[in-house]
Amino acid sequence: MIYGQPVSIKNTDFTIVPMQIVDERDIADARYTDDGKTVEDISQNAHNLIFFDEKTKETHLLTTQKFKRIAFSFEEIGTYKESSTIILYKTIHEDYNKDGFYDWKDAVVMYVSDDRGRYFRAVTPKNTRTIDWTVEKEKGQIYFRYISDSDSNRIFDLKDPVYINKLDLKQLRDSKSLKDSTQISTPLINAEERKRYEDILLSK
Repeated sequence: MIYGQPVSIKNTDFTIVPMQIVDERDIADARYTDDGKTVEDISQNAHNLIFFDEKTKETHLLTTQKFKRIAFSFEEIGTYKESSTIILYKTIHEDYNKDGFYDWKDAVVMYVSDDRGRYFRAVTPKNTRTIDWTVEKEKGQIYFRYISDSDSNRIFDLKDPVYINKLDLKQLRDSKSLKDSTQISTPLINAEERKRYEDILLSK
């Protein structure tokens, strides 16, 4: 097991410690040296995260789910006077394209939590690859673009459709009783409207 360098969460008493499992193939390279596993490698390729409360000295895991990769980033939401930080996570569950590697070419599902690692929830569907996201800070909203493997060939390419989901941060606060795997974002455009718009655009 490798523990990455602690990362403090701005304006909180919490610190994140990335964890990474080392298998037999990697054991020779798993050293805390310049030519071994770097802090960046661990932080962007963690298997789980420990949240440490500097004030109470208590710790907890981000999730009991099993991930092959987790990378995280911080986003500020709210107005200047009332801003807060949320954490977005890019996650890999499986070797989706069956190439023998767990990397960002596989399906990438986005998750979100509050700045203490609570209410960890999926925001994009399983077996899709997230492209990017846009934060509407003052509105407390995030838009996610993702690709769906529509032809089930385990490759995400231009033949596959792109969708947009919207997350209102109120949904995160209101989802305390939901399971971690429950997706809490909603489509920006419903399926019926999407088809109608595409038919108009593609018509001759």
